[in-house]
Amino acid sequence: MEMRASEEDIEIGEDMTPSEIPLSYALHDSFLHSHCSSCFSRLPTENFTQHHHAPTLLYCSSICSSSHFSPAELHLLHCPPSSDLRAALRLLPHFLPSSSTNRICGLLTNREKLMADEEISAHVRYGAKAIAAARRIEMVENEKNDAVLLEAALCLVLTNAVEVHDNEGRSIGIAVYGPNFSWINHSCSPNACYRFIISPPDNVLPFSDESRLRILPAGTKSDNGVHNIEFPKGCSGSGPRVIVRSIKRIKRGEEVTVAYTDLLQPKEIRRSELWAKYRFICCCTRCIASPPSYVDHVLQEISTSNLASSSISSELSFYRDEATRKLTDYVDEVTAEYLAVGDPESCCKKLENMLINGLLDEQLEVREGKSQLNFRLHPLHHLALNTYTILASAYKIRASDLFSLHSEVGGLSWEALSMSRNSAAYSLLLATATRHLFCFESSLLVSVANFWTSAGESLLSLAKSSAWDSLGKCGFPVLNLSPLAKHKCSKCSLLESFEVNLSFGQDQIRKAGFDSVSSRFLDCIGSLLREVWGFLIQGNRYLKMFKDPTDFSWLGKSVDIWDFDTHNDVDFNCWTNQSVSGIEALGNSEQWRTNSFQLGVHCLLYGGFLAGICYGPHSHWSSHIRSALSYEGK
Repeated sequence: MEMRASEEDIEIGEDMTPSEIPLSYALHDSFLHSHCSSCFSRLPTENFTQHHHAPTLLYCSSICSSSHFSPAELHLLHCPPSSDLRAALRLLPHFLPSSSTNRICGLLTNREKLMADEEISAHVRYGAKAIAAARRIEMVENEKNDAVLLEAALCLVLTNAVEVHDNEGRSIGIAVYGPNFSWINHSCSPNACYRFIISPPDNVLPFSDESRLRILPAGTKSDNGVHNIEFPKGCSGSGPRVIVRSIKRIKRGEEVTVAYTDLLQPKEIRRSELWAKYRFICCCTRCIASPPSYVDHVLQEISTSNLASSSISSELSFYRDEATRKLTDYVDEVTAEYLAVGDPESCCKKLENMLINGLLDEQLEVREGKSQLNFRLHPLHHLALNTYTILASAYKIRASDLFSLHSEVGGLSWEALSMSRNSAAYSLLLATATRHLFCFESSLLVSVANFWTSAGESLLSLAKSSAWDSLGKCGFPVLNLSPLAKHKCSKCSLLESFEVNLSFGQDQIRKAGFDSVSSRFLDCIGSLLREVWGFLIQGNRYLKMFKDPTDFSWLGKSVDIWDFDTHNDVDFNCWTNQSVSGIEALGNSEQWRTNSFQLGVHCLLYGGFLAGICYGPHSHWSSHIRSALSYEGK
């Protein structure tokens, strides 16, 4: 099945469906005590603290509690993880006695393919038995459980359920939607995305007049925009809603596609994940491109030194595959240790050492010469991008820990500032790197919006750091961070574009011109970004390799990109015991702080403009960005 643009061309940044109500949904077990089991909104703290040990279902209102489906669901809470089982149980009221086990409610169950896998089939059979046992609590006399149908229901959930993310980006549960959403196929170069609406039933956000169904199943005719086939209704208006939105221009009759997996991964990983969950091999234009696209090439590029020049391509491929596996295992190991132990400093040192020195492999030797191999990630390798994300987070947490422990002038206050700088630098590198990839693959728009927003927040956090306040005590002026209205830029008009996007939506996006806004933004921040970048990367051996974070053309040149000469670098960590020397080395602190703030405002506004295209003017992203920008004080 597939969905196509029905009656007209669809421009970039337009809603293509109304808010779709789920057929079934369930919170993940870890959020049962903090979120409403019906609408998924967060509960007031006093409502759930007393229940944090006992498994139960909690609700934010009497309206939501009325959607409690059955006592059988409570029984399934004792079979963790239970979200798949509870979602399958909630689907059963939609089933007809004669329901096929291949397609239920218009959705493919994939039962035959899933049950052919030994591990998955064991999980499905166990889950079906647990659902059957739970249903016996409320079954009427002579009613029986159909084991095959229960297995099919669980397979339907495994195949069609999507992860529901809250306003903080956390996956808090799953939901199964009807064909208007579930029939939209996957592509690694999609032309649409989707957003969730998580809101109490009495606080549903308004929708524009254009939020109507503008896509139809292939081959289906419509009358006045209404399709002529009946689909099952959702769960009485409850549950998290979903809206599909265009991120490219879609011609009338063109298929609408979304991404089922992370697009910032190379082809083989994407295909592996899609097969593991959905049992299909992606054959989209990006996956079948030969040779691979530039984006897929750099996402898996690894530099291998000491490999004999006579090595054949199959041998080179083998070593690179082994290197990818070992580097992935290493990053996973360091990240797991960081999450378990909570030592961000150790995490940063290990990951940056891996980025700089690569991974020496004493076990793999080249057949000719017996040289030790050394593997380094291309700066745009998918694992490098993931590492930048981890480093930005770890440096931020390290800075927060230091600020909370030490507020005196100098000492660890300067170390905290250094940690904040590094966090902002990695966030900014992620933004510029993904924008570079976006120039070759426009479906990465959602990632670009998220990373520019994060970079803006990180830069504003740096500008508001209390470490700057300590400079005032040493005779330096303290920057007064004034309200947003006083920081309008006459060169790029980003603030106006962002506010127009919020007020008027897609018509104004087309009028402003996506390419035009992006071009003005990059031209405006050019010199400012380079000045701030030089400040951010002082003392960082890896980041100083990027002379200009917006210019990645040097990566394609036949030069040694692994030049980590540090003779002229300043290490901010050496200032921890020499605060006066550190201040003198820092120079014009007020100007650097001002520049960081101004760049942060630009990044956040640009991220907000892009987020408006991806999620619409009523999304939580728009409100979040406006809130982050509108503040007063130091």
